[in-house]
Amino acid sequence: MTKLLLLPMVFLSANEPRWELAASSDGVKVYGRQREDGGAVREMKAIGLIDAPPADVWKAVRDYDNYPKTMPYVEDGKVLSREGGDRITVLYSLLNTPMVDRRDYIIRLIDESNWQEGKGFMKVTWTVVNDMDDKVPVPKDVVRVRVNEGYWLLEPREEGKKTFATYYVFTDPGGSIPNFIINKANTLAVPRVFEAIKKTVTKK
Repeated sequence: MTKLLLLPMVFLSANEPRWELAASSDGVKVYGRQREDGGAVREMKAIGLIDAPPADVWKAVRDYDNYPKTMPYVEDGKVLSREGGDRITVLYSLLNTPMVDRRDYIIRLIDESNWQEGKGFMKVTWTVVNDMDDKVPVPKDVVRVRVNEGYWLLEPREEGKKTFATYYVFTDPGGSIPNFIINKANTLAVPRVFEAIKKTVTKK
């Protein structure tokens, strides 16, 4: 039964690009596909079962202040603002990735959860913020990422003892990096981010 739950629930129209398996390791499956706009950079999605309740995974996903300690490539970062309690968060992150100049970005994260008494789902979505360069100048020798959108979706499994997680991201690091290298880098980075959350939430 668990194996059936791990299959991606994707319903495609005849013209919608199809998700293709890009990697699979330790119970995490990574998929990629071309965007409907025909761009060369692929959108990515990772799915897998995490051995922890959704509330615990949610806490790790939303622990933005500790991302420099818990998330791969994040060298520095800070929460710039919060609205409506923690429902809307604006976050700055500085990334140090292999073989390219450091990148940074500003994203707005929105809590879109529908969660009551252990049922429903927890979801946070984000989009890039490109109108804050005056408030947060681009550091020297850093390229600011102008395309970054995605979400974490957490759903309970096994009576709420475990979490079926979906991590989706579409990002373009900018600069003069060839598209095939961007797609390869994203294929490697997405499972690392997913595994980082699993490690954070399941460590003793």
